[in-house]
Amino acid sequence: MKPQILFFLFAFMLTMGAIQPAWAGGTNSWNSASDLLAVGLPALAAGMTWKQEDSEGAQQLAYSLGLTFVAASVLKNSIHAARPDGSDNKSFPSGHTALAFAGVRYIDKRYGAELSPFTPWLYAAAGLTGIARVQANMHHWQDVFAGGALGYVTASYLAEPLKGGQLSLLRTPGGFGMGWQRTF
Repeated sequence: MKPQILFFLFAFMLTMGAIQPAWAGGTNSWNSASDLLAVGLPALAAGMTWKQEDSEGAQQLAYSLGLTFVAASVLKNSIHAARPDGSDNKSFPSGHTALAFAGVRYIDKRYGAELSPFTPWLYAAAGLTGIARVQANMHHWQDVFAGGALGYVTASYLAEPLKGGQLSLLRTPGGFGMGWQRTF
């Protein structure tokens, strides 16, 4: 079986494994699903990097995840936004969503050519992390959008393509759009 298909199957199982109990359960299940995705997607990025024996990519991933974590922590401790459940004042931005998007953006930018058929699914899994955080009553929608943007931008800046295409956010008159670019 091709490595790309195995990679996709692993990502699909990770996403379904995270979300299936959440659909059946309540807030705690959504919280567990978001934990699994926030750790699993960066772990998937690390596994892909290890499989490629890509030491330069490993450094880029470490910097992307590290800077994303530090930036989210600094913002949380500076802004003091209350969580929807009232548990603390570290709601903005969502660190879970930031790390999920940083991991997926790194995979997309670094290995986009090899995984282009699976890229939308990876972004969907990262988006599901944000949905799960809102459903778990841990974040507001603006928190997860900001977290996703933080992770995406950080990995976009720090990761370099190995080869192939990439997904980009585009500003439009009515909001934002997505574009896929590939050099032939």
